[in-house]
Amino acid sequence: MKSLFIGAFLISILFFVSCQKEIDWGLGGSNNPRLMLVKIKSKTGTDTTQVDYYYDANKRLIREKTTGMSAGTNLDNELIIKRNSSGIITTTVQKSPTLLAAGIDSIETRFNYNATTSKYTSSVFQLGIPGFTVLDSAVYTYDGSGRISKDEHWLTLLGLPIPVPPVLTARNTYTYSADGKNLLGVAVDAAIPPATTLSPATAQAYTVDGKVNPLIILNEAVLLRRVGLFNTNNSTKAIVTNTIDPTQDFTMDYTYKYNIVNKPDSSFGTRTPGGAVTASKYYYQ
Repeated sequence: MKSLFIGAFLISILFFVSCQKEIDWGLGGSNNPRLMLVKIKSKTGTDTTQVDYYYDANKRLIREKTTGMSAGTNLDNELIIKRNSSGIITTTVQKSPTLLAAGIDSIETRFNYNATTSKYTSSVFQLGIPGFTVLDSAVYTYDGSGRISKDEHWLTLLGLPIPVPPVLTARNTYTYSADGKNLLGVAVDAAIPPATTLSPATAQAYTVDGKVNPLIILNEAVLLRRVGLFNTNNSTKAIVTNTIDPTQDFTMDYTYKYNIVNKPDSSFGTRTPGGAVTASKYYYQ
Protein backbone atom coordinates (compact mmCIF):
# COMPACT_ATOMS: atom_id res chain seq x y z
CA MET A 1 0.00 0.00 0.00
CA LYS A 2 2.80 2.41 0.86
CA SER A 3 4.46 1.82 -2.52
CA LEU A 4 1.22 2.67 -4.35
CA PHE A 5 0.87 5.89 -2.34
CA ILE A 6 4.47 6.82 -3.05
CA GLY A 7 4.03 6.15 -6.76
CA ALA A 8 0.87 8.24 -6.94
CA PHE A 9 2.51 11.05 -4.97
CA LEU A 10 5.55 11.15 -7.25
CA ILE A 11 3.42 11.02 -10.40
CA SER A 12 1.43 14.00 -9.09
CA ILE A 13 4.66 15.94 -8.51
CA LEU A 14 6.00 14.97 -11.95
CA PHE A 15 2.74 16.08 -13.57
CA PHE A 16 2.89 19.38 -11.64
CA VAL A 17 6.41 20.02 -12.87
CA SER A 18 5.40 19.01 -16.39
CA CYS A 19 2.36 21.25 -16.32
CA GLN A 20 4.65 24.24 -16.01
CA LYS A 21 5.58 23.66 -19.65
CA GLU A 22 1.98 23.08 -20.71
CA ILE A 23 1.04 26.68 -19.90
CA ASP A 24 1.47 27.56 -23.55
CA TRP A 25 1.89 31.27 -24.22
CA GLY A 26 2.45 30.74 -27.93
CA LEU A 27 6.20 30.95 -27.30
CA GLY A 28 9.13 29.93 -29.39
CA GLY A 29 12.33 31.79 -29.83
CA SER A 30 15.12 33.75 -31.39
CA ASN A 31 18.28 34.96 -29.75
CA ASN A 32 18.25 38.22 -31.71
CA PRO A 33 20.15 40.53 -29.32
CA ARG A 34 18.17 43.53 -30.53
CA LEU A 35 14.95 42.12 -29.13
CA MET A 36 15.33 39.95 -26.04
CA LEU A 37 12.09 38.69 -24.58
CA VAL A 38 11.76 39.96 -21.01
CA LYS A 39 8.05 39.65 -20.20
CA ILE A 40 4.71 38.27 -21.35
CA LYS A 41 1.44 39.52 -19.88
CA SER A 42 -1.65 37.41 -20.49
CA LYS A 43 -5.34 37.72 -19.66
CA THR A 44 -8.08 35.11 -19.85
CA GLY A 45 -11.42 36.51 -18.73
CA THR A 46 -10.67 38.09 -15.35
CA ASP A 47 -7.52 35.98 -14.80
CA THR A 48 -4.16 37.62 -15.44
CA THR A 49 -0.72 36.06 -15.65
CA GLN A 50 2.77 37.46 -16.10
CA VAL A 51 5.93 35.59 -17.07
CA ASP A 52 9.28 37.37 -16.61
CA TYR A 53 12.57 36.21 -18.15
CA TYR A 54 16.05 37.00 -16.86
CA TYR A 55 19.43 36.53 -18.57
CA ASP A 56 23.12 36.57 -17.68
CA ALA A 57 25.71 38.85 -19.28
CA ASN A 58 25.99 36.42 -22.20
CA LYS A 59 22.23 36.57 -22.86
CA ARG A 60 21.63 33.05 -21.54
CA LEU A 61 18.38 32.36 -19.71
CA ILE A 62 18.94 32.06 -15.95
CA ARG A 63 15.50 32.62 -14.42
CA GLU A 64 11.81 32.42 -15.26
CA LYS A 65 9.21 33.82 -12.88
CA THR A 66 5.48 33.26 -13.32
CA THR A 67 2.82 35.09 -11.29
CA GLY A 68 -0.93 34.93 -11.63
CA MET A 69 -4.09 32.87 -11.38
CA SER A 70 -6.00 30.61 -13.75
CA ALA A 71 -9.51 29.37 -12.92
CA GLY A 72 -8.79 29.81 -9.23
CA THR A 73 -5.46 27.98 -9.42
CA ASN A 74 -2.35 29.80 -8.26
CA LEU A 75 0.21 29.68 -11.08
CA ASP A 76 3.04 31.36 -9.18
CA ASN A 77 6.25 29.54 -10.02
CA GLU A 78 9.93 30.42 -10.06
CA LEU A 79 12.57 28.49 -11.98
CA ILE A 80 16.20 29.42 -11.26
CA ILE A 81 18.73 28.09 -13.79
CA LYS A 82 22.33 27.74 -12.62
CA ARG A 83 25.11 27.48 -15.20
CA ASN A 84 28.85 26.93 -15.10
CA SER A 85 31.39 29.27 -16.74
CA SER A 86 30.79 27.57 -20.10
CA GLY A 87 27.06 28.15 -19.92
CA ILE A 88 26.18 24.51 -19.26
CA ILE A 89 23.18 24.05 -16.98
CA THR A 90 24.34 22.39 -13.77
CA THR A 91 21.21 22.67 -11.58
CA THR A 92 17.76 24.20 -11.54
CA VAL A 93 15.70 25.18 -8.50
CA GLN A 94 11.90 25.32 -8.72
CA LYS A 95 9.78 27.03 -6.08
CA SER A 96 6.03 27.53 -5.90
CA PRO A 97 3.13 27.79 -3.44
CA THR A 98 1.83 24.46 -4.78
CA LEU A 99 5.03 22.72 -3.72
CA LEU A 100 4.97 24.48 -0.35
CA ALA A 101 1.41 23.28 0.21
CA ALA A 102 2.73 19.73 -0.29
CA GLY A 103 5.41 20.37 2.32
CA ILE A 104 8.20 20.83 -0.27
CA ASP A 105 10.28 23.99 -0.02
CA SER A 106 11.76 23.57 -3.51
CA ILE A 107 12.84 21.01 -6.08
CA GLU A 108 16.50 21.06 -7.08
CA THR A 109 17.40 19.14 -10.22
CA ARG A 110 21.02 18.28 -11.01
CA PHE A 111 22.09 17.81 -14.65
CA ASN A 112 24.93 15.63 -15.88
CA TYR A 113 26.78 16.74 -19.02
CA ASN A 114 29.29 14.90 -21.21
CA ALA A 115 31.80 17.48 -22.43
CA THR A 116 33.24 15.02 -24.96
CA THR A 117 29.93 14.55 -26.79
CA SER A 118 28.54 18.00 -25.83
CA LYS A 119 25.33 16.38 -24.60
CA TYR A 120 23.34 16.29 -21.38
CA THR A 121 23.16 12.64 -20.38
CA SER A 122 20.87 12.60 -17.36
CA SER A 123 19.31 14.57 -14.55
CA VAL A 124 18.15 13.75 -11.03
CA PHE A 125 16.10 15.30 -8.26
CA GLN A 126 15.15 13.97 -4.87
CA LEU A 127 12.34 14.63 -2.40
CA GLY A 128 12.71 14.00 1.29
CA ILE A 129 9.64 12.37 2.87
CA PRO A 130 9.59 11.31 6.54
CA GLY A 131 11.14 7.86 6.68
CA PHE A 132 12.56 7.68 3.15
CA THR A 133 13.72 9.65 0.11
CA VAL A 134 12.21 9.66 -3.38
CA LEU A 135 14.78 9.88 -6.18
CA ASP A 136 13.74 10.62 -9.77
CA SER A 137 16.36 10.13 -12.47
CA ALA A 138 15.89 11.08 -16.13
CA VAL A 139 18.03 9.58 -18.90
CA TYR A 140 18.20 11.41 -22.26
CA THR A 141 18.35 9.80 -25.71
CA TYR A 142 19.34 11.77 -28.84
CA ASP A 143 18.54 11.37 -32.52
CA GLY A 144 21.11 11.48 -35.31
CA SER A 145 20.89 15.27 -35.50
CA GLY A 146 21.71 15.81 -31.83
CA ARG A 147 18.17 16.58 -30.67
CA ILE A 148 16.73 14.97 -27.55
CA SER A 149 14.32 12.36 -28.87
CA LYS A 150 13.33 10.71 -25.60
CA ASP A 151 13.73 10.96 -21.84
CA GLU A 152 12.91 8.18 -19.41
CA HIS A 153 12.24 8.70 -15.70
CA TRP A 154 13.25 6.14 -13.11
CA LEU A 155 11.92 6.13 -9.55
CA THR A 156 14.14 4.98 -6.69
CA LEU A 157 13.11 4.80 -3.03
CA LEU A 158 15.91 5.22 -0.52
CA GLY A 159 15.83 4.43 3.19
CA LEU A 160 13.16 1.72 3.15
CA PRO A 161 13.67 -1.39 5.31
CA ILE A 162 13.51 -3.54 2.16
CA PRO A 163 15.41 -2.15 -0.86
CA VAL A 164 13.25 -1.44 -3.91
CA PRO A 165 14.94 -1.52 -7.34
CA PRO A 166 14.52 1.51 -9.66
CA VAL A 167 11.19 1.52 -11.51
CA LEU A 168 10.50 3.12 -14.90
CA THR A 169 7.61 5.53 -14.23
CA ALA A 170 7.43 7.79 -17.31
CA ARG A 171 8.72 8.26 -20.84
CA ASN A 172 8.50 11.41 -22.99
CA THR A 173 9.01 11.00 -26.74
CA TYR A 174 9.64 14.07 -28.91
CA THR A 175 8.83 14.51 -32.61
CA TYR A 176 10.44 17.20 -34.78
CA SER A 177 9.71 18.80 -38.14
CA ALA A 178 11.53 17.43 -41.20
CA ASP A 179 13.89 20.42 -41.24
CA GLY A 180 14.57 19.98 -37.51
CA LYS A 181 13.66 23.56 -36.66
CA ASN A 182 10.52 22.89 -34.64
CA LEU A 183 9.41 20.41 -32.01
CA LEU A 184 5.95 19.33 -33.21
CA GLY A 185 4.91 16.59 -30.81
CA VAL A 186 5.32 15.20 -27.30
CA ALA A 187 3.94 11.79 -26.31
CA VAL A 188 3.90 10.92 -22.61
CA ASP A 189 3.70 7.33 -21.39
CA ALA A 190 3.35 6.78 -17.65
CA ALA A 191 2.81 4.06 -15.09
CA ILE A 192 -0.11 5.34 -13.03
CA PRO A 193 -0.55 3.25 -9.86
CA PRO A 194 -1.67 0.55 -9.45
CA ALA A 195 -0.28 -0.12 -12.97
CA THR A 196 3.41 -1.03 -13.06
CA THR A 197 4.01 -0.77 -16.82
CA LEU A 198 3.95 2.28 -19.07
CA SER A 199 0.89 3.15 -21.14
CA PRO A 200 -0.12 6.30 -23.07
CA ALA A 201 -1.04 9.16 -20.73
CA THR A 202 -1.03 12.44 -22.66
CA ALA A 203 0.11 13.85 -26.00
CA GLN A 204 0.66 17.31 -27.43
CA ALA A 205 0.82 18.17 -31.14
CA TYR A 206 1.82 21.58 -32.52
CA THR A 207 1.42 23.48 -35.79
CA VAL A 208 3.69 26.49 -36.38
CA ASP A 209 3.83 29.65 -38.49
CA GLY A 210 6.73 31.02 -40.56
CA LYS A 211 7.60 33.93 -38.26
CA VAL A 212 10.33 34.27 -35.63
CA ASN A 213 9.78 33.08 -32.07
CA PRO A 214 10.93 35.39 -29.28
CA LEU A 215 13.12 32.91 -27.35
CA ILE A 216 15.02 29.83 -28.60
CA ILE A 217 16.96 27.57 -26.22
CA LEU A 218 16.92 24.34 -28.30
CA ASN A 219 17.66 21.17 -26.29
CA GLU A 220 17.59 23.19 -23.07
CA ALA A 221 13.86 23.63 -23.71
CA VAL A 222 13.40 19.87 -23.27
CA LEU A 223 15.61 19.78 -20.19
CA LEU A 224 13.61 22.59 -18.59
CA ARG A 225 10.22 21.18 -19.67
CA ARG A 226 9.47 24.27 -21.78
CA VAL A 227 9.20 22.47 -25.11
CA GLY A 228 7.80 25.49 -26.97
CA LEU A 229 11.12 27.24 -26.42
CA PHE A 230 12.87 24.81 -28.76
CA ASN A 231 11.15 26.15 -31.82
CA THR A 232 12.28 28.51 -34.55
CA ASN A 233 8.66 29.48 -35.23
CA ASN A 234 5.49 30.23 -33.24
CA SER A 235 2.77 27.74 -32.35
CA THR A 236 -0.48 28.46 -34.21
CA LYS A 237 -2.27 25.36 -32.93
CA ALA A 238 -1.76 23.07 -29.95
CA ILE A 239 -3.79 19.86 -29.65
CA VAL A 240 -3.66 18.25 -26.21
CA THR A 241 -5.06 14.76 -25.70
CA ASN A 242 -5.41 13.00 -22.36
CA THR A 243 -5.70 9.23 -22.68
CA ILE A 244 -6.32 8.81 -18.96
CA ASP A 245 -9.18 11.32 -18.93
CA PRO A 246 -10.40 12.25 -22.45
CA THR A 247 -12.74 14.88 -20.97
CA GLN A 248 -9.58 16.95 -20.48
CA ASP A 249 -8.77 17.01 -24.23
CA PHE A 250 -8.57 20.50 -25.72
CA THR A 251 -7.22 22.51 -28.64
CA MET A 252 -5.65 25.98 -28.62
CA ASP A 253 -5.65 28.11 -31.79
CA TYR A 254 -3.33 31.14 -31.87
CA THR A 255 -3.24 34.27 -34.01
CA TYR A 256 -0.47 36.87 -33.79
CA LYS A 257 0.42 40.44 -34.55
CA TYR A 258 4.14 40.78 -35.30
CA ASN A 259 6.68 43.55 -34.76
CA ILE A 260 9.14 44.88 -37.32
CA VAL A 261 11.51 41.91 -36.93
CA ASN A 262 8.67 39.37 -37.32
CA LYS A 263 8.49 38.42 -33.66
CA PRO A 264 5.15 38.33 -31.83
CA ASP A 265 3.96 41.68 -30.52
CA SER A 266 0.68 40.23 -29.25
CA SER A 267 -1.37 37.07 -29.62
CA PHE A 268 -4.85 35.67 -29.10
CA GLY A 269 -5.36 32.05 -28.13
CA THR A 270 -8.82 30.42 -28.32
CA ARG A 271 -9.50 27.22 -26.40
CA THR A 272 -11.86 24.56 -27.73
CA PRO A 273 -14.09 23.38 -26.16
CA GLY A 274 -15.21 26.32 -24.06
CA GLY A 275 -14.21 29.23 -26.26
CA ALA A 276 -12.02 30.92 -23.63
CA VAL A 277 -9.73 33.52 -25.20
CA THR A 278 -6.26 34.35 -23.87
CA ALA A 279 -4.80 37.68 -24.96
CA SER A 280 -1.03 38.06 -24.56
CA LYS A 281 1.36 40.97 -24.94
CA TYR A 282 5.11 40.46 -25.49
CA TYR A 283 7.75 42.81 -24.12
CA TYR A 284 11.35 43.05 -25.36
CA GLN A 285 14.48 45.01 -24.64
